[in-house]
Amino acid sequence: MLFLMASPVCAQVFTVRNIEVQGNKKTKTAVILREVHMLKGDTISEPRLTKQLQLIKENVVNTNLFLEVEVTPLSDAEGYLDLLIWVKERWYMSILPMLALGDRSFNEWWYERGRDLSRLTYGLNVNHFNFSGNGDVLTANVHLGFTPYYQLAYSRPYIDKQKRLGFTARAFYASRKALPFKTWNDKLTFASSDHTLYQRVGGAIDFKYRDRINYYHTWTGGFSNTQISDTIALANPEYFGDSRTNQNLLYTGYEFRADFRDFRQYAERGHLFFSSVYHYVAFKGRNQTNVNLNFHYFQPLGARFFWDSQVRGKASFPRTQSYFLVSGLGYGGNIARGYELYVIDGQFFALSRHTIKNKIMDRSFDISWLIRKKEFSSLPLKIYPNVYFDVAYVRNFQPQWSNSRLSNRTLLGGGVGLDIVTFYNVNIRAYYSVNEMKERNLFFTFGREF
Repeated sequence: MLFLMASPVCAQVFTVRNIEVQGNKKTKTAVILREVHMLKGDTISEPRLTKQLQLIKENVVNTNLFLEVEVTPLSDAEGYLDLLIWVKERWYMSILPMLALGDRSFNEWWYERGRDLSRLTYGLNVNHFNFSGNGDVLTANVHLGFTPYYQLAYSRPYIDKQKRLGFTARAFYASRKALPFKTWNDKLTFASSDHTLYQRVGGAIDFKYRDRINYYHTWTGGFSNTQISDTIALANPEYFGDSRTNQNLLYTGYEFRADFRDFRQYAERGHLFFSSVYHYVAFKGRNQTNVNLNFHYFQPLGARFFWDSQVRGKASFPRTQSYFLVSGLGYGGNIARGYELYVIDGQFFALSRHTIKNKIMDRSFDISWLIRKKEFSSLPLKIYPNVYFDVAYVRNFQPQWSNSRLSNRTLLGGGVGLDIVTFYNVNIRAYYSVNEMKERNLFFTFGREF
């Protein structure tokens, strides 16, 4: 009897012999190698190699230290593999004048505040994004105008030999002569004066632990002292509660982030999970605990189409909270599109946002004829038209305090938009939205959402 046996074709296995980094003049090589999940002596099969090289590139790009990154494999007939990582460093020192809006968003300033130029904040931002070559950031902010603010901060991603533990320390002072002292009809109500209505001074320190490539833990501790004028305490006795004009606040928190996005600036593939717990202890007044959960999912659909979905939620305790700490929808990324002009206070909220987008442009333009410095000589540009739909709900246990008509009900919104991703991690979004009340507006946002 004759037996015929077919042997499967074995994929070639490489042994990593060397990993070399080129192009880094300021950045320490160890900072780049921290993003490489392969070591000398590791083995890897040929089918897995392409994916692993892409992951290495994404990790190095996501440090935000480089304009360009290339990862090149060099193999020989004996099965050894050398990796060459080439980087083009960005310009790390930034001393820039600052001009910004004192309101919570461009859209509120444009539509609700009459485009009042007196509400602008101006000053100077000094940043070094790679102070010692270890990816550490030194920041000094001097802001004047509508919302004066002063801050000094230093952040170092790693302070241990394993390059897992880092920290951020900061101190700040803020004051205001125009202050949103309450929310009424789901809009901020301001008080203005020639005298200071609000002062806050404080500091905080964060310890950050990076567990493997994609997992991040942050422990925060901080203290602040906030004072308001008698006028504010009289106009809203619940600002700190019981008509108090001073609050000393001690707070601590924990954050966890599992980040598997391909590119954090503007992801097309992967997912992000973020959760946080913060506890605030008022020396006099109401203590409060906030719990946040966020999940963001990105999926290519083929033919340059992409699906982007996110779910956000918050729970806070107790039910009765001071106005100073209460927060529902209306700030940061916690906005249902179509409701940008509203602040919806509440102790609990849920938000679901869904977007389908099409990448119609992805190229880099040579502008060396305009700017000679090599760090600025190319202009990357990506453009994504999109359609979206959002659903939100805010639970407010004291709606009478803000005369809210948008809390304690389901909110729907949707529309069409255009996202532009360009130079030095700049995101620009323009979108036309309609909400459940059939209000239609064109809105703009700047910067990444998370």
